[in-house]
Amino acid sequence: PHPIWNEDDVNSVEITHVEPTKFRDKLAYWSIQFLRFNFDLFSGFKFGERDEQKWLNRIIFLETVAGVPGMVAAMARHLHALRRMRRDYGWIHTLLEEAENERMHLMTGLELKKPSVFF
Repeated sequence: PHPIWNEDDVNSVEITHVEPTKFRDKLAYWSIQFLRFNFDLFSGFKFGERDEQKWLNRIIFLETVAGVPGMVAAMARHLHALRRMRRDYGWIHTLLEEAENERMHLMTGLELKKPSVFF
């Protein structure tokens, strides 16, 4: 049971999709399709039945990658601030907090999975 929607509301949702017509739209659409296909493939989500272990593998895979942009951006801002010898007014800390947030998601997934040496 869902706290907001009943069964009829959930089943009455109509999935819509507008086919891309322009080159940019097609490029964006197929880029996302390519990334999604590879993510499903490498996280083991494409094969067999989707059980708890597959969901945990997917979450761990996603959260492992998700922390990288915040950490890289924080490092780039830090080096930029050092090079110019100017303050960045808190941007570095904001980006590091985002990376830390993603790390905590990863730690939660790892706590649930309790992986071995070979994952």
